[in-house]
Amino acid sequence: MKIGFLGNTNNYPFILAMLFREMGHSVFFVVTEKSPLHRPESRYPEFKAGYPDWITDLSDLAEWEFFTLSPRLAGILGQLSQCDALVLNSFGLSCLPFLNLPAIALLTGSDLTDYANLLSVETRTANYDPAYKETPAGKSDLAMLKDFINRQRLGIQNSALVRWFPHGLVPEGDRLLDELGIPASKRHFFAMANPDILEFSPAPHNQTARVFCGARLTWKLPVEPGRALLDYKGGDVMIRGLGQFYRETGTRLEIRLVRKGLHLKETEDLIAEEGIADQVIWLEEMSLVDYWQEIERADIIFDQLAKSLPFGPVYDAMAVGRPAIANARPEISSPLPLAPICQAETPQEVCRQLKRLVFNPQEREQVGRLGRAYVEQYLDPRKSAIQIEQILAEASHARRQEQPYNYMLQTLVLRWELQQELAETRQELDNIFNALSRLKPFLRVFNKLPILRKYIPAILLK
Repeated sequence: MKIGFLGNTNNYPFILAMLFREMGHSVFFVVTEKSPLHRPESRYPEFKAGYPDWITDLSDLAEWEFFTLSPRLAGILGQLSQCDALVLNSFGLSCLPFLNLPAIALLTGSDLTDYANLLSVETRTANYDPAYKETPAGKSDLAMLKDFINRQRLGIQNSALVRWFPHGLVPEGDRLLDELGIPASKRHFFAMANPDILEFSPAPHNQTARVFCGARLTWKLPVEPGRALLDYKGGDVMIRGLGQFYRETGTRLEIRLVRKGLHLKETEDLIAEEGIADQVIWLEEMSLVDYWQEIERADIIFDQLAKSLPFGPVYDAMAVGRPAIANARPEISSPLPLAPICQAETPQEVCRQLKRLVFNPQEREQVGRLGRAYVEQYLDPRKSAIQIEQILAEASHARRQEQPYNYMLQTLVLRWELQQELAETRQELDNIFNALSRLKPFLRVFNKLPILRKYIPAILLK
């Protein structure tokens, strides 16, 4: 098969892309982000010199250009249309209605709770000037945003399988999937670590115990517009627990934090309040390779302590053989056995786990060995790749060879023809046409795709 990828949150989809190539499939991969965390070269240094022809960099397009269908997207969708199946993440799901292909919705957070949430229209435009909202341009912006959210929702609905977290972890996400009519049989949770890339290494036993936080320093609530509860990692719980440990034991640590997250200033203020500022070493945002080296050189790793699930930092720590302190959410039912994570959700629990690990090197080694064994048994990404390969193959075999592009017909033709009758004022009618007219440059490019020429309304191709 030829498998196309659009969306690469945390390089999670790219792991699958590399595995599919190893399995003999052809891959077309689109990079859409400038942040190192979401770029292949951050994970695989061989791509720092440049991308091969199977990877296309579209990261100079802003998020809003994906929302409003930049004409440059049409060329990429033309290439994706030549694939046999798709793996979609982030705003990539919004492009599925333009493509007649089986797909996996690899949802990781805000691509469901923000991009597919009808309430996001209000939260994303809350700071708009009310006067601007009443202008033709403002109404057109709102129409385009609503259109994007509807496309994202339709993309999720049309996917052969939806990857999402265990039921109960993200109630808002569960509500949205129920609202979209996604049955339990169509939901699946894939968890992947890096047992091949990351080798088990002996514990360093630093003279001053070194702790490293791999989670973003985003922790102040309520959740900000455009973000998901999963983005909030409980860094305040970690800092307060570290402060309590120092006050109770008098033992200094080497605390290494990365300047990444929404609440860096608040974190610095809390560190000063806890009296541990002279124990903290600040690091700049780094590549995944450098991040893995930080994990290998540390004695103890911190991941999220809030209401998310521990993922990357915990899995990487276990793969290397380092104990990880995190909130494993043991109350959430998961298809996987509970991992050997040092459970903590409060500053008091953080302090207890630090006492357990800092003063007992043998305990750190034992927890590290258990973590490595867990990763090898349950988190091998090849198992997920094989499952996804089978699902896409079955969906590809079962689909009709050609079907009308219902999204084009319903949201473009009907919006224009029917809403002419429904428009209460000339201003509303002008707004509708203005929103549609902004799609013209995008749709014209689709003239290159014969199957789409049949369905794009002629009024939008002039």
